[in-house]
Amino acid sequence: MPALRQIALNNNAGAFVDILATIFPSRYDLMEDEASATQGLQTKSPLDNFATVNTFSFGSEPLQIPNYATYDHFRKLWGMPAQGSAGAFNFRAADKILSARSNGASGTTIRFIEYE
Repeated sequence: MPALRQIALNNNAGAFVDILATIFPSRYDLMEDEASATQGLQTKSPLDNFATVNTFSFGSEPLQIPNYATYDHFRKLWGMPAQGSAGAFNFRAADKILSARSNGASGTTIRFIEYE
């Protein structure tokens, strides 16, 4: 079952906002929310260990990030949600699956959907 979140992002001079897995996602979509003026997005992905900044101007289509390895008979995941309780011996923090911020001088909001 998909998990939908709206996430507020910093402006282009601010820090990147880390987006963590809340389910076991094999793909995810993101789109700038059109409720206010759109700015475009700057993102970093785990494909290159969050090294390169990718810039996307506004568009009415969502950015779809599939894991192409999922198309074989094994299900590959982008990450895992937090496991256990904080402070417990078996605690495991959630995996970062994307870092993003606005491409403009003001912040923005994205709709982020994770799919199992």
